[in-house]
Amino acid sequence: MARKRRIIHLTAGELNLTAMIDVAFQLLSFFVMTMVPVDILANMEVNRPAKQDNPTTEPIKTPVYITIFPNGEYSFNYVKMSRENLDRTLCEIGKNNSQYTILLQCTPQSSHGKMIEVLDICSKAGLSNLSVVSVQ
Repeated sequence: MARKRRIIHLTAGELNLTAMIDVAFQLLSFFVMTMVPVDILANMEVNRPAKQDNPTTEPIKTPVYITIFPNGEYSFNYVKMSRENLDRTLCEIGKNNSQYTILLQCTPQSSHGKMIEVLDICSKAGLSNLSVVSVQ
């Protein structure tokens, strides 16, 4: 005689997450409320430079005006000059003091390539304090 097998139907049980969420929230709130913030800046080591006897040179307040005209000519402090003279003058300025402020004035009709040439000359001369200004 054969045995009859019982067919067992398994149903997926439900897991109640409410209790676990409550415990996680309580732990989170406990750690947040009991945490003591560490003052990072209080433990930071800072090496300050020693006092220098020679005062540092201040940037020169009077800017140098370089204008690029629509016809491709240049002017240095409102005096027209060639590209070679401008190159020579800016190199001399850069050797003496590289803190000069250079105001490069361009008109909307000025060639973009001429402006790039002047910026390259300033870079070659070591002048880095540059401002490009649009004039009418």
